[in-house]
Amino acid sequence: MNEQKQILEQYLKAKFSDKKALSIIRLDKIADGWESDNYIITVKYGDVRQTREDWVWRIYSGAGSQAKAAREFNSMNKLLGVGYPVPRVILLEVEHSPVDGPFIIMEYIHGEVMWDMLGNVSADRQAQLLDQFCRLFVQLHDLDWKQFDDSLPDNDPFFFIDRWLDEARGMLRNFPEVDGSLFLDWVAARRDLFACDHPLPVHQDFHPGNILVSADDGAVVIDWTNFDVTDSRFDLAWTLVLAYAYSGQALHDQIFQGYQHYAGKPVEQIEAFEAIACARRLLDLTISLTQGAQQMGMNAQATEAMRANMEVHQRVYRLFIERTGLQIEAFESLFGKGK
Repeated sequence: MNEQKQILEQYLKAKFSDKKALSIIRLDKIADGWESDNYIITVKYGDVRQTREDWVWRIYSGAGSQAKAAREFNSMNKLLGVGYPVPRVILLEVEHSPVDGPFIIMEYIHGEVMWDMLGNVSADRQAQLLDQFCRLFVQLHDLDWKQFDDSLPDNDPFFFIDRWLDEARGMLRNFPEVDGSLFLDWVAARRDLFACDHPLPVHQDFHPGNILVSADDGAVVIDWTNFDVTDSRFDLAWTLVLAYAYSGQALHDQIFQGYQHYAGKPVEQIEAFEAIACARRLLDLTISLTQGAQQMGMNAQATEAMRANMEVHQRVYRLFIERTGLQIEAFESLFGKGK
């Protein structure tokens, strides 16, 4: 750790030459994600009046790490610019990293993870937190998508499902051991269910574990490596599947009802999108557990976390069968028979 601290300190001194006498006074490992190693850094700088700041140093690993680093940095920068609550990003390094992997540096948010809070508060407080969660989710989907990607068509209802099918086919060609053609045919046969009125900005891993709640009850959303502009139901369905898998039907229903309440309208065909979300999760897991997590842009530790949660993955597979009526051989071998 001391060697890593010295390397980073020299790098930061060169990058921030305006911050006189910069030094790192703390470098501690914090909870890793599936796609990154994360550290909290405390820096001080200034000759006469010294300033101290807490930053997060987020180093990416796995396939596509440079693109993920750039996507997260640029997306958070734009989101902050339109007033959405995300950490302030400070630095992006993709080509000349002094360590093994591209990274970003952002402000450290002093707050508690919402998912941890939900298990340790009263029922009334849980309801308040889930209300806040749903408001944040709808707030994201209410943003003007053209501020993030104005190149997308606004009048092709099947653009996003066709793009999803093309990307899924392309990915599966790289992993011939996993035959997902049965499900892709299922989606293609139901293409009309996925018609989209207009695209919206999406997080694609929006869950209470990615919400930090501060002492004054403000909230900040983190982990933007999958930010995109697409049909918002891809985003919502992923969240609902995770809620169901990790906490059960009650949380799934609370989030769905709260989301529709703040959206001010019902969400159509969500079960079809949940089928896609289940398939996404199961494909990620199957390829990671059989080919290695780095093939899916994750770090090696992610595999251990996956294996420790096989019961959760079996629930996802049961939901997949319920939504589609399909049983996929590659999933059966890893996640059981959907019972």
